Amino acid sequence: RSWIGGDRDGNPRVTPEVTAWTLRELRNEALRLYGTALNELRLQLSVSEESVDVPTALYESIEADARTIPLPERRRRQYQHEPFRLKLFYMMQKVDALRAFDPGSNDAPPYSSAAFIEDLETLRDALIAGGLRRLAERGLLAEVLIQARTFGFHLMTVDVRQHSRVHEAAVTDLLRMGGVTDDYAALDEDAKVEVLTAELENPRPLVPRAAPLPEDTQRLLDVFEVMRRAIEREPASIGSYIVSMTSDVSDVLEVLLLAKETGLWRLCENGTVESPIDAVPLFETIADLDAAEDRLDALYQHPVYQKHIQARGDATPGGHGQPFQEVMLGYSDSNKDGGYWMANWALHKAQGAIARVCNRHGVDLRLFHGRGGTVGRGGGRANQAILAMPPESHNGRIRFTEQGEVISFRYALPDIARRHLEQIVHAQLTALAQPTPDHALAGPTKDATRVFMQTLGDRSMAAYRALIDAPETWPWYVKTTPVPFISDLPLASRPISRKSADEVAFDDLRAIPWNFAWTQPRYLVPGWYGVGTALADAIQDEDRLDDLRKMYATWPFFRAVIDNAQRELARARLDMAARYARRAHGAATLTGDGVHARLEAEFERTKTAVLQISEHDRLLDHSRVIRRSIALRNPYTDVLNLVQMELMRRWYDDPDAEPADRAALRSALHVSLNGIAAAMQSTG
Repeated sequence: RSWIGGDRDGNPRVTPEVTAWTLRELRNEALRLYGTALNELRLQLSVSEESVDVPTALYESIEADARTIPLPERRRRQYQHEPFRLKLFYMMQKVDALRAFDPGSNDAPPYSSAAFIEDLETLRDALIAGGLRRLAERGLLAEVLIQARTFGFHLMTVDVRQHSRVHEAAVTDLLRMGGVTDDYAALDEDAKVEVLTAELENPRPLVPRAAPLPEDTQRLLDVFEVMRRAIEREPASIGSYIVSMTSDVSDVLEVLLLAKETGLWRLCENGTVESPIDAVPLFETIADLDAAEDRLDALYQHPVYQKHIQARGDATPGGHGQPFQEVMLGYSDSNKDGGYWMANWALHKAQGAIARVCNRHGVDLRLFHGRGGTVGRGGGRANQAILAMPPESHNGRIRFTEQGEVISFRYALPDIARRHLEQIVHAQLTALAQPTPDHALAGPTKDATRVFMQTLGDRSMAAYRALIDAPETWPWYVKTTPVPFISDLPLASRPISRKSADEVAFDDLRAIPWNFAWTQPRYLVPGWYGVGTALADAIQDEDRLDDLRKMYATWPFFRAVIDNAQRELARARLDMAARYARRAHGAATLTGDGVHARLEAEFERTKTAVLQISEHDRLLDHSRVIRRSIALRNPYTDVLNLVQMELMRRWYDDPDAEPADRAALRSALHVSLNGIAAAMQSTG
């Protein structure tokens, strides 16, 4: 699947037209590849009917094609005794006709992926019947059949994502225009759910199809219209509809109402629901992760939503008719909201809680992990992350995101890509077959361990929030790090903020640039800050330290959290970071209550705690290859940092320079950002 062309959360450039264009380009590329493959098959399958027995089914299929596709006399003579080539020629003609088909037309497409697969299976069966089983099952035809079943005519399924507040604003407009309520957004949650339920059960639309609507609402409905038309042409072209910042039941029901308004969702007279898309709640903040179980429990008790997930279960391969729900977890925003330790613990708790509530309601769950490349965004080794999940969350279904530079690191070379996929599949199967108990969480000390982990999370989050909420931190961050220059760098899929660049503040800044800006001067704060404060008291208690060491040795989740923090500590270079702070704020920030001094003190606390718990003498003693790699890269990266600092000094020292000079300087700063990102192997 892909979010390219479908992720519109905070990105005004992803319009309905862009989504429609994306779907067309994906389809055209799939058809182009099939056209090439069919032509190659036509050259290969020179099987004569005079040499093998050809079954009647192939001739009947050819006759059906001949009734709608004119055949040039030259081709008729050429393929007089070659039914396989003749059938392939007809298939090529149908693919070409589909490539020329206007997707905006109300006419039915001239060819479907289901018909294409049926044609390929007809050719396969005919080869087998003619005694050519090896050619049918081991050659190019078998490969194309696998590709057709996998990629259809859509190449990849596009997910659509939008922020919950955008849905709320559109529903408010529609309900007001439909005479239901003047200000839906002002209602409390119970009242919202009551209104939404009544409208979902009411077959009439809220507004006529051609009624003029506010611009933003019309644009959102146009997205649903694009989805509806795409699904009509190719059901697998659209997948999940993801609701960013899901906080309440109404956030999910609003999506169903918008889908109903555009003919994409329907409550039938017999009480069943027709819905070709999954409404996927995305829980991102610490508060929303903690509330996820209650929100899903309420959703599964909602009479209309029960019918919706039953419909999705009936349509999901391998679902056996069981109600189906996909739930997405946000690793980036949870870290930005609560800091490293709390985000990891909140996500771990949420995975177990979500699995339990789905089991209680008989719902088939698929967790969708919104992991990024950096540790601060849920990065790290994917197989270890899978094995570290709560045992109850392992059910054979999993999705996770691969973003940015991670795609090239993991998939650019075929051997590495294969190895990475093998590790993921192995971890998933191992966890499913032999789930690892959650250490003490599975025994008589379960409650005590949970309380202890929550205490650590609370302390860590308190330390983290004390840092980022301090009035001096944000101005310090903006001037010390190169975050102002990241705003117009052509990296990432969206603007750095949901607001304009000159209005950006901490709450509006996205998680990727938040991580990116900490990485550039080598602080890497999102990957370790708060851990030292959380563990400071525990490591002073000999019995508690012994417990922590046992947890590290036996609990995959705890070990992954400690080891990922250890890796970020090793990658950080605070002596270089201090130069950035000194350039921006003078030596005062390096001592006393200065921000850098606070960061340095917490770094030392965290390093001490991690080394004591892991019983290592040095950071990454357990992973010496990575340690040597970091040591090798450091001197080269140092030079890039020094160059970037000089460029930033010139930028701030001469704000009135000639526009051409400023433009050249900004360009050089962009190059420095890319250079350090390559050296650190991370943009955020």
